[in-house]
Amino acid sequence: MTSTPPDLVPAGEPVPAYPPESASPPDSAALPESAALPESAAAAPSSPAAESPAVQKVIARLTAAAKYRDVHPETIADLVRREGRATRDAAELERRVRARLHKVAALHLLTARPAALRKALDRADLDDPRSRRDWCRQVLAGHFSTAERLPDLDTFYPTLFGLVPPPETVADIACALNPFTVPWLREVSDARYVGYDFNATFVELGNAFLARTHPDCEIRHEEVLTDGHRVSADLGLLLKTYHCMEGRRPGAGLALVDRLACRHVVVSFPTRAMNGRAAVFVPRHVEELAELARDRGWSWSRATLASEDLVAIHKG
Repeated sequence: MTSTPPDLVPAGEPVPAYPPESASPPDSAALPESAALPESAAAAPSSPAAESPAVQKVIARLTAAAKYRDVHPETIADLVRREGRATRDAAELERRVRARLHKVAALHLLTARPAALRKALDRADLDDPRSRRDWCRQVLAGHFSTAERLPDLDTFYPTLFGLVPPPETVADIACALNPFTVPWLREVSDARYVGYDFNATFVELGNAFLARTHPDCEIRHEEVLTDGHRVSADLGLLLKTYHCMEGRRPGAGLALVDRLACRHVVVSFPTRAMNGRAAVFVPRHVEELAELARDRGWSWSRATLASEDLVAIHKG
């Protein structure tokens, strides 16, 4: 792995384990009984008109807080409304939501300083393909998830695209720093890449990079787990994010895979947890996806790299 240059000095925070597994609320009517999600996942959030004063107060406080200025307001509101079912005390509700936000936003996984990354991007030589890839490796080392992928990066997209027909559009859900792997993606595909993230920091960094290197691609600041949100593409990617969605609502990952308007969806999981041990939660999630595919009449396939398991769902 390329050593981190002075511009990309790690922030120094200890990196905790992956957030607890969980998922986004499915549209329970759209899921077969055999693939039904926990009741807590299927329940819809209360309408704004019916919100308690505590919920309204905490939404207003947290969306205005400087600490969460980069988190999409819909993400904050969704967490507040769901935690608001457990308490009507504003102070307790805010405490619970702040704890949730720490896990959901997972800013501790970004080990480089965003401001330093932005300045380094402005100075980077991105014209030469080899220099561009070397610099991108340095950036990817600044986030725990993409750093894990570095040893497999040269074979990652050939393996992934070996599972699916050639797409024209790719939607990368919860992309974080993964837009900096687009130079590798473009070595095997001409697909237009569109990333989605609820963190404006990642959106700004990704768009600044793509504007200079792949102007046909973009990152969108959107919250894709809230009800009614639609993402359309030939290929949807949930790269090491399915199990993290479980930190928000049990069943979220399965529901999102089910409702994505994508002909193919590739879900990936780390082969090891952050403590270095085997990722024991993976077989259960793979079986969930396989069961969903069977119930829907879809096919599925799988490939494994040293650092990452890939499961492809083929909707047709």
